[in-house]
Amino acid sequence: MTRLQGLICLAAAALMLGEVAVVGSRYGFLLAGTFTAAMALVLVHLTAGRRGDGYGGLLYAVGVLGAVAGYCYLALAPSGAISPQDEVIDWGRMDKRALVFGYLGIAAFIAFHWLWRAYRRGAPPAARPAAAVARREWPVRLLGALGIALLAYCWLGLPALRSVGIVGEVGLAKFYDLHSHVHLSALQQIRLGAIPYLEAQTQYGPGNQLLMGALTDFVHFSNHGFFAANLLLNVVCVIVFFVVLQQFLGFGWAVAGLVGWTLWPSPAERIDLAGWAVLTRWMAIPILSLWLAWLLLGAGAARRGWPPAVLAGMLWGVGGFLSQENLSGGLLVFAFSLALFGPASGLPLRRLASFAGLFVLAGGVTFVALVSAFVGPSHLFEVVALANAKSSLVMAGVSNSIWSDNLGLKLTANIVDGRLETDLLESGDFRDLILTYALVLPFLLAIGLLAAFLGRRWTTVAEPTRVFCRKFAGVLVGAFVLHLFSLLRSDTSHLAGPSFLLALFLLMLPVFLWRCLTPGRTRTALMVVSVAVIAEAIVSGRVEVERRVAGFGEIRRESAAVLDLYGELRGHRGEAPDFAGLYSPLPRFQTAFRTHPDFAEAEEFFRLLRDRLQGRSVELGSYKFDDLVAHPDTAYFLGGLRSVSGITSPKNSLWLRSEQQDWISRIASARSGCLFFDAQSNKQLVEAWMRSVKPPQTMVTEPITGRREYGILACKSGAPL
Repeated sequence: MTRLQGLICLAAAALMLGEVAVVGSRYGFLLAGTFTAAMALVLVHLTAGRRGDGYGGLLYAVGVLGAVAGYCYLALAPSGAISPQDEVIDWGRMDKRALVFGYLGIAAFIAFHWLWRAYRRGAPPAARPAAAVARREWPVRLLGALGIALLAYCWLGLPALRSVGIVGEVGLAKFYDLHSHVHLSALQQIRLGAIPYLEAQTQYGPGNQLLMGALTDFVHFSNHGFFAANLLLNVVCVIVFFVVLQQFLGFGWAVAGLVGWTLWPSPAERIDLAGWAVLTRWMAIPILSLWLAWLLLGAGAARRGWPPAVLAGMLWGVGGFLSQENLSGGLLVFAFSLALFGPASGLPLRRLASFAGLFVLAGGVTFVALVSAFVGPSHLFEVVALANAKSSLVMAGVSNSIWSDNLGLKLTANIVDGRLETDLLESGDFRDLILTYALVLPFLLAIGLLAAFLGRRWTTVAEPTRVFCRKFAGVLVGAFVLHLFSLLRSDTSHLAGPSFLLALFLLMLPVFLWRCLTPGRTRTALMVVSVAVIAEAIVSGRVEVERRVAGFGEIRRESAAVLDLYGELRGHRGEAPDFAGLYSPLPRFQTAFRTHPDFAEAEEFFRLLRDRLQGRSVELGSYKFDDLVAHPDTAYFLGGLRSVSGITSPKNSLWLRSEQQDWISRIASARSGCLFFDAQSNKQLVEAWMRSVKPPQTMVTEPITGRREYGILACKSGAPL
């Protein structure tokens, strides 16, 4: 691209930035921006024709202006997910599209720039990677896999599984948590005949819902059983992940990753937050990243034919069925891997295009097949629409983070002995917030350096350097994409949960700088900073490392205790659970639940309500029953109630005023069913329900009274068939 062409693109980009600020409409900007970009491209083409530049400058201009236009449309124009007349309810809004899409756009432009340069010069000759693992090496690889699996279990898995057996001296057990009840209320609907995901809504994906349902039934359908099943799934995910690391990166880096998970935010911090921390939400992203790096830069590049692309696509399809995070994150991993690694692989454009087509086709077919098999082929578009609606709102900034505008951040501060003490600093959220934003620069810098290395030196360096660079490339792309999920929310949980590869990225960064950068002051300065980050983490995490090492002495005894507890839980399957049995089937765990001040009233209320319902569905119009049953999610689960709307967790499913209105309309339009309400219920919902009856239907109301007046049950009768 010539200087004049660059000035034309710069002027067009500035004009588009001005247009999006002035127009104030997505569709208005779409028209104005398209016209501006088209005129600029015409000028670039005319300039190229005079200078004999061919289509190279034009193609580069398309990439530049496309990136700027996309950024303006996605980040700066009003969000299409929330109309100007709508509003966020219950949750808050933290619109970070400008930052997130800017971050993503810069990384994408780096990848595009080096992709364009590579194929402008012609695809480089392939640097033949090391041969695939010889048959005689497989016993060593298998032994390493068994070793790292055992270490992962002892280092991370067993400490998490211990919490299944913690009764707690005061109050209810840790597993009695809203995040668990969100899942359990939906699983209760499925057990009562609801269509998975659509009539039993959660925000964790249809695959994760069905998987957690199967595992909970395997252990025991109760709050305690769900907690134990979730932890079991997370521990299996951790072990599988580190075995994959060992296979792609080697035993040493896998061990380093294990230690790194205790030094920096990682899923280990939230592994026992049942319900929220279902690690299969993100699991496909790091595995896919490592796999694609191996396929394009490593020994997998020697494998011909369609199986590698199809298998990788199937992994993406399975992950997408499990969760929306895997679906969108996996697609980003594939796009960045193809753009960054494609030229260095030495594969011609036609073969890369074939690889991409097979990947997307295999992923799409797998996703459609799974949705059709487990939800129903006629519900495919409904599943996609529901998943896309919530992800669009998250991208638009809807959040329950402490930084959100509606929720606010209440910060108290005191000066003690000349030192500032605040709730925020002591909670750790402030440190994690700083780390979340501070990682933006290292990730962008590493992507730029990696792209430059692959474009300039990949074919000339020694084989050991290429092998390490391939490993680092897979870690970097996966860690970068996972960090996007952290950046959207910027709280402790969302930094720790997706950070499968963050620790390895920070540990491998100084090695990459040393081996892949030319000597000089820049390399020295970057090395000092990256090593300092590792040193700080070692100092601050030393106590946790020592604690985990000390726990190795009790592995056999504690493993046996955990195994006995799971056997005890499974031994109660098939029993008809009473009210306390849904909390936990084990009598020693039920004590805190049974002695709760509100236990007797709650047990009586659900018994009376079920007697009146006689199997009919009911919508709970009141949000809180008492301190024991503080959410509708808890009530649907413990009461064994079938929801009229299929939305058992209003706060987690209804984020906008328009969604709440649709929910009320959906309930009111039901031909049969009941509504339970009290003085604190949503008045608009109650009025809509009472007005919805038309002859020959009638509305039968009766109070639910026991130890106190619990509320009113209004049921439709005589509904037409």
